[in-house]
Amino acid sequence: MITEGQVAHFKTFGFLILKQVFSPEEMEAITRDFDLLIDANEKASFMRAEPSDDEKQVKHVVPFIEKSPQLMKLAEDDRIYGTMERLLGPGFIWGGSEGQDGRASADWHADRPGVGELFFTRIKVHLYLDKTTEAIGALRVIPGSHRMPLHELLVTQLLKYYFKQSATEDVPIASNALGVTGPEMPAFALKSTPGDIVLFNQSLFHAVYGGTGKQRRYIALKFAENPTTEKHIASLEKWTKYVFQPEEIFLNSERPRIRNMIEGVVGARDKNVN
Repeated sequence: MITEGQVAHFKTFGFLILKQVFSPEEMEAITRDFDLLIDANEKASFMRAEPSDDEKQVKHVVPFIEKSPQLMKLAEDDRIYGTMERLLGPGFIWGGSEGQDGRASADWHADRPGVGELFFTRIKVHLYLDKTTEAIGALRVIPGSHRMPLHELLVTQLLKYYFKQSATEDVPIASNALGVTGPEMPAFALKSTPGDIVLFNQSLFHAVYGGTGKQRRYIALKFAENPTTEKHIASLEKWTKYVFQPEEIFLNSERPRIRNMIEGVVGARDKNVN
C-alpha cells in the first residue's frame, strides 16, 4: 500500500516509481508469459519499422493481458489494484491493456492532452521487463505538466509540432519549439529495473529516447477514475472508445475486483449520466 507521501507526490508531480514491487521469480514468470503471448499474437500485432533500421520491428498488441489467464491477474493484484484505489478513489474503472516488444522512441506528448482533460484522472501503469536508463529507453516526464498552467503552455508549444510529424520521422520535436532537442528537454527519467512499477497521469507530458536497437519490453495497464459526468463519458468516447466494449473474459468474470471495474464501465455506458 502506498503512503500518504506517495499519494501527494503523484498528485503534485503526476508520476510514481514503486521499486521492486515484484520479486525476481514473479518477473521471470511474467516475462515468460509475455514472450509467449507476443509470439502467439504476432499477426495481430501492430508492426512498425524503426526509422533508423528498416529491419527492426516493434510489436504492439492490444488488448494484451486479457488474452492470458496468468497475466490477467495483474489487474487485480493487491500491489496494483490497491495503489489505484488510493490514487483514483472508489469506483475506478478498467481502461484496457497493451503489450509492446520494441525499441521505439517517442517525442514529447501527453496521452490525454488539453485543459479540458485535466478534470478526469486516468493512470497508465508500466511494468518494464528489461532495464531502462536515461540513455536506453527510460520514460522521461516533465513533472507537474498534468496541471495548469504548465500543461497549457506545453500543449501550445509542443503539440502543434508533434502532430505535424509522420510516423516515420525521427525529428527532435523540442528543437522546433523551445530551442532544445527532445532529449535535452528539462525532464526526469523514470529509470527502472524489472520488478519496479512505473505509473503516470495520462495528461502528463512524457517522451522516450535512446531505445532504438535495445530490447525494451513492457506491459501497460490503464485505469480511470469513476466516470460520473457527461464530460467524463465524452472524454472516454474520444480517447478510448474501446473501454465500453470490454473483452468477454473480463465482462463475464466472477472475480470481485474485475467485476467492480467492469461494472463501473457498463454502468457509465448504460445510465443517463447527469
